[in-house]
Amino acid sequence: MADQALETEAGYFRFSSEDRIHYRVTGSGRRHILFLHGFAASRHTWEDLVPFFPANEYTLHLMDLKGHGNSVKQCRGDYSTLHNAHIVSAYIRSLGQNDVSLVGHSFGGLVGMCAALECPQISRLILIDAPGFPQNIPRFMRILRIPFIGPLFMALLSPRRIARKGLESVFYRQERITERLIERYAAGYRGVAAARALAETVRQMIPADAERMTCRYCGLAIPVLILWGEHDRIVKLWQARKLHEEIGGSRLAILADCGHNPHEELPKETFDLIRPFLAGETG
Repeated sequence: MADQALETEAGYFRFSSEDRIHYRVTGSGRRHILFLHGFAASRHTWEDLVPFFPANEYTLHLMDLKGHGNSVKQCRGDYSTLHNAHIVSAYIRSLGQNDVSLVGHSFGGLVGMCAALECPQISRLILIDAPGFPQNIPRFMRILRIPFIGPLFMALLSPRRIARKGLESVFYRQERITERLIERYAAGYRGVAAARALAETVRQMIPADAERMTCRYCGLAIPVLILWGEHDRIVKLWQARKLHEEIGGSRLAILADCGHNPHEELPKETFDLIRPFLAGETG
């Protein structure tokens, strides 16, 4: 594991007068990678994976998507997949780099795919258990999107209870859930503003033109790695195989003994699949 400080720089990216997006940057290497977390997570989800990247080779950008982490949480606003993708594209353009890799987990992967279709500066894309096609959403998310009742329901529950239940649903091996992980997620569930922002995200997550958007996946002309936990109960394995079919030239890697969050459940194994892809190795 590389010996590096996890966080070296923090700031806010102002996409508009209403959108202040929090990010942290670590490392000083020439290869830039932007990481996008999943729904109801934050940049902290990458804390077990980041230390494997040598700081002298990589510059890592960890972004809190709108409504998550330390980014803006409006009572009402645009939390859609496409809006998040526009924010991501603008952030990447602001870096002045023409060769940025993007790693997206779950909802972050969906946002990443949309961004890659509009932002030529994205040169490689890694999708980790990312929903590319319509499917049933988990029960908690269905409750959360009910107007008024959903956010109130979340605000009244213990953040640690929400975090534990959520981790139990995404991890394949329950013994891998630590107190540190529980607190990592619980921190993002405290307060009414967080509940409202997450509820708005759920309501707007699935685009009205979802079918038209899925038809565009074949237009991704960059190297794409599709990385999946074999026992993912949230976004089933059929999604990985269908994405692999739709995206020409993509690679598919399936991690055994793993659920929906490979980067947290098996970070070393996840890194071992990511690094050769980023280095352009074939096979």
